[in-house]
Amino acid sequence: MRRRTRRPMNPFFSHSFQRQNIKQNNQSLLSYFRTSEGNLDFNKIAGTAQQAKNVFNQINPFITRFLKK
Repeated sequence: MRRRTRRPMNPFFSHSFQRQNIKQNNQSLLSYFRTSEGNLDFNKIAGTAQQAKNVFNQINPFITRFLKK
């Protein structure tokens, strides 16, 4: 019996499309926080951090409720 050594292909997307998509997603996280001149936008970084904190504070009671059980 032969063993299958390759992963099964995704029937919805070609293999080349999947690799291209991965390359596009490898952008630096900091690239989202750069201005049009290429400098870091610290106001955008601080605003995003504040939003993440707010989301965490909103879902934290639900998480702790499930972890205590």
